Amino acid sequence: MLYERDRYKAISFYLLNFLANRSKTRLQESGFSLIESLIAVAVVSVLIVAIAPLVALSTSARINARRIDQATQAARSYVDAVRGGVIDTAAFPSTLIRNTPNAQGQYTFEAIVAPTNAPSLALTSTCSQVTNSALGSTTVLGTCVDTNGNGFSVGDPQDLFIQPMRSGPNDATELRGQGYWLALRVYRSDALISSNTIKTGIESDCDSGATAFASTSSILCPLVTVRSQIPPVGSSININEVSKGIGSTN
Repeated sequence: MLYERDRYKAISFYLLNFLANRSKTRLQESGFSLIESLIAVAVVSVLIVAIAPLVALSTSARINARRIDQATQAARSYVDAVRGGVIDTAAFPSTLIRNTPNAQGQYTFEAIVAPTNAPSLALTSTCSQVTNSALGSTTVLGTCVDTNGNGFSVGDPQDLFIQPMRSGPNDATELRGQGYWLALRVYRSDALISSNTIKTGIESDCDSGATAFASTSSILCPLVTVRSQIPPVGSSININEVSKGIGSTN
């Protein structure tokens, strides 16, 4: 009887040892080997390198699209303000006025120079100071646009600067009576403190397909350019002359 009991104990002890050793073997064999881990790291690295430019391009394009949308809204608001009489364009300096139509009898504004850059312009400059520096006049209103509610600053890439231009005479009464063309270029405000010359938008490096990323060249180009008719007030003139922006010939 004692012999049978010892034999059962021996068998039980053997089975326990066998199961314990088997569990240890399974634990040691589970998981990834060092080579497998290195291969996985290499594959993930290749994927990250391949995807990173696409993510950067997508983010840049989204930011640029948002900025262009804000510039378009700012230009529309400026046109509405001029049509509503809030902004008086009669006081524009001659550098922003196009008095001579082209061969087709229409006014174009490509020949008007872009705003003047001033790298030394203080970031705390008022809108009047900025306008005087960029356009050479303090009589042009509505040029500074604060898009993020923290106050306009030439050092804020989110803020905008508008360069307005028009056709027509200098006399305010005659200008309102005949109607005219209004053109706008909307820039990033930080373009004004760039060390490079600001562009008018007709240059080859201002092509929209080449400015997805915020390069130095794209910062100097206008975000949008707008051209709109300002109808005459209290005057009955030839509609063809209104469409050309030359007003009455009488």
